[in-house]
Amino acid sequence: MFKNKALIIYGPTVTGKTALAIKLAKIYNGEIISVDSRQVYRGLDIGSGKVDFKSKVEKHTGYWIVDGIKIYGFDLVSPGKQFTVADFIKFATGSIISINKSKKLPILVGGTGFYIKSLLYGLESIGVKENKKLRGQLSKLSVYDLYKKLKEINPKKAQSMNESDKKNPRRLIRAIEIAGITHKQRTTNYKPPTINHLIIGLTAENNYIFKKADNWLEERLKRGLVTEVESLRHKLNSDWLISLGLEYKWVTLFLEGKTTKQEAIIRLKGDIHDFIRRQKTWLSQLKEIKVFNITNKLELESLEKTISLWYTQENERLQHTTEN
Repeated sequence: MFKNKALIIYGPTVTGKTALAIKLAKIYNGEIISVDSRQVYRGLDIGSGKVDFKSKVEKHTGYWIVDGIKIYGFDLVSPGKQFTVADFIKFATGSIISINKSKKLPILVGGTGFYIKSLLYGLESIGVKENKKLRGQLSKLSVYDLYKKLKEINPKKAQSMNESDKKNPRRLIRAIEIAGITHKQRTTNYKPPTINHLIIGLTAENNYIFKKADNWLEERLKRGLVTEVESLRHKLNSDWLISLGLEYKWVTLFLEGKTTKQEAIIRLKGDIHDFIRRQKTWLSQLKEIKVFNITNKLELESLEKTISLWYTQENERLQHTTEN
């Protein structure tokens, strides 16, 4: 039986995940799958930080080629459209199977820990269809009332939400929608796919990552971040851009004259730092993850040995299975 295997690289923003993935893809004949909830949108290139500005990029239908390596998961949907974690699981599962069948190594890389956890261990909302009538009713409520309602229905879910999600009406409405569905009412008995995987986590001290994140933001501002958001505003409802948070939220508010550019950048840097802290919490929430400090040379050497050993063992296991 053909076995699906995948290498997964997770970590906060600016920890060098994509660069490492490209390097490993060249060594182990791999192809990359992006695990990022904003990079799925067409036109959200600079703000979502899809690639380094120094990279050689070729855009194709269904994938990009970055520095000679195929990356899937960019430009899956038009901006403004809904893309759920269930959509990601469907896309990622198909991509993993396809890449394995082509005798290559799938390398999933990104900073959306919820996507990784849901792909590997399952998701409670799989099979819960959109309730348009309920959504229409809930859309009239304030964020405060939405959170209060969720807390009444499912206090455990309400308490587990981070501060960003608590203020996001779209995510609150979806949480209420799911909370009102019983297991018997679900439309599918989804089970996560079996993937022989290795999860690598990249980290560093907060101050080190914060400084890199600040520099990366300044670089993107110089390279056209404001122009990108301005172009999107002409096609989309500003509320959707603001709901994305971070770069798209604060640049939109600046362009609408609701804050100065200087204030927007200060607030944005603060939000990015908070986002990095939240991303780091997933380093302990993902099962079996092996975490390495990117500023420690010995740990980086250990990282490379860990991946090499896992890859060799997986190939030997696959060969043994095929022979039998």
